[in-house]
Amino acid sequence: MRIRYRLILTGAGVLVVALGVVEFWPQPEPEPLPAALLAMAVPPPPPPPVQPPRMVPVKAHSVAPPAPAPRQEAPQVTVARMAPEPMVPEPEVPEPEVPEPEVSFPPPEDNDDIEPELPQTAQWELEKMARLAALVERDVVRLAREREDAVARGDVQRGEQIDALLQRNLGQLRELHDEVRRLAEVVNGVAPAD
Repeated sequence: MRIRYRLILTGAGVLVVALGVVEFWPQPEPEPLPAALLAMAVPPPPPPPVQPPRMVPVKAHSVAPPAPAPRQEAPQVTVARMAPEPMVPEPEVPEPEVPEPEVSFPPPEDNDDIEPELPQTAQWELEKMARLAALVERDVVRLAREREDAVARGDVQRGEQIDALLQRNLGQLRELHDEVRRLAEVVNGVAPAD
């Protein structure tokens, strides 16, 4: 952003300097006009004023009033609007064909072979279930604390919501403990007791 403002300010400064130079640049003195042009440039003196004609009194009934001139009507001229000339479309000039640059792609590489999945042994499943059980136990402890805090504050609605979550996690935890017990018996070679 700072660079943009600096560029704007620099451009404005250059514009101000250029306008100042043009405004205060000394103007060349105009060349004097030749005498012939000066004589033509000076207007001739005005003609002497014309004396108004003398008025002669005329008797009223001796001369008939002049007949009015026949009234001539100006010829009526009708102006027709001209329609605009139709625009002739310019012929389309095909654009010159630009050859596309040749792009060479490297040959496809062979993908690495996918390693086969390690066997999911009973020991592996036991460790997985034990880890899940530990995470759910941690959530159960946290939810029990939050429920106690909500009840202590008097927030009954929040306490009921947390209690529903706690009951669901406790059910999940029981199922995980049962699965851990079954897997421990399989790993230790003891047949599960049903």
